[in-house]
Amino acid sequence: MAKIDVIVPDFAEGAKSIKLRKWFVKEGDTVKKDDIIAEAATDKISVDIESPADGKIASLLAEDGDRVEVGEKIAELEVV
Repeated sequence: MAKIDVIVPDFAEGAKSIKLRKWFVKEGDTVKKDDIIAEAATDKISVDIESPADGKIASLLAEDGDRVEVGEKIAELEVV
């Protein structure tokens, strides 16, 4: 099966990192494209992180509360 990286989106001009507030999925969960799988936040905004494709969550590479960089891989999705 092919894997797709889930990356932290570019959420605001000039922003470099954001705090991963909460995962809404766990490894092994099936998701659809555009399902909200996590929430991240700064002091000013909240950002939903969506699944890039239909598939199954293969691995979560960051934990709730971690500070993550824009463009960083935070999960892997097995495409079905």
